[in-house]
Parts: sequence; structure tokens; C-alpha cells
Amino acid sequence: MRLLFVLLLSTVFFTGCQTDVAKNSETMDAATLSKKIETTRNQIYNEKNNKFDANKATEYIEYCQSYAKVAPQDPDAAKYLFQAAETARSIKKYDLALTIYDQIYTNFSSYPKAPQALFLKAFTLDSEMQQYDKARGLYQEFVEKHPEDEFADDTQFLLKNLGKSDEEIIKQFEDQQKKMQEGN
Repeated sequence: MRLLFVLLLSTVFFTGCQTDVAKNSETMDAATLSKKIETTRNQIYNEKNNKFDANKATEYIEYCQSYAKVAPQDPDAAKYLFQAAETARSIKKYDLALTIYDQIYTNFSSYPKAPQALFLKAFTLDSEMQQYDKARGLYQEFVEKHPEDEFADDTQFLLKNLGKSDEEIIKQFEDQQKKMQEGN
């Protein structure tokens, strides 16, 4: 019972701290947020002691999101959001990454990496979350809407092999190679 109370209390405290960062960052101007983004990004990974700080990564994501709210017309807004989504993926906050990728694709469609955000949303659903049906739909949307994108071929490959293990893909490739050699 005591352990449950301590866990509950620490969860409430941790959530409260995150909310304070988000609330405080929404009252900052774009220049201040930009400085916070740069400073916090440099604090995520400490090379001296080889440690990754998940709390700093979360702060970084929140600052990037706040920047996009404060300065949505600034070209850096989409760039910061893209970096935030990648950071969220790296700390395994997949739902947050999906939300940010969707925000980029929907609200910043002129951003050069907007199609890549759609691809990465599908890829996250596929490789990290094993939600193959949702991934399939997004991969198909990507191929239909962005057939000339540099990721189009990769997407076709991923669609063909959706849900297969690496071993199954290698076996399939080896079988194809064997058939080609027998045909010669």
C-alpha cells in the first residue's frame, strides 16, 4: 500500500512538472523559445558521462511544440516540430511522435519534409507499434500522394513486407535469388 502511494505521488509530481514547463513555454516569445530549444537540445545527451536525459528530451519537445504555436508562420516552426517528433520517437513516446508527424503533414504541408512526416508516421506504426493495418493505410496514402518522393520505393518495399520478420524477408530474398539463378 505504501509503495502504491509513493508511485501515485511521484506520478502526480512528475506530471505537474511537465505541465509547468509546457505552461511556461507558451508564454514565451519566439526568440526566447528558440534559445530554450537550442539550450535544451544541447542538454539532452551528456557526452562527458555518456548519459541521455529523458526529462530534457521531453522539455525539448514541449519547447518545440510551443514554438510552433507562437510562431506558426516561421519556417523554423515545422523544422522544430520535425525534430521534436524524432526526439519523441527516440524516447519511445510513439503516440506523441504520431501526433506531431500528423501536425506537420496537416498544418505545414509546404514544409519540404511534410511527406516524410507521413512516411515516418506509417513507419512508426509499423515498426514500433506493430499496428499494421493503420500503417498499411498510411503507406498507401504516401505512395498515392507522393509517388516521386525519395521514400516511395522504400514504401513499396515496406508495403510488400508489412508484418514480416527480418528472417522472413531474408528468406524471401534468398528464394528469389535462387529462382533467378535457376532461370539462367
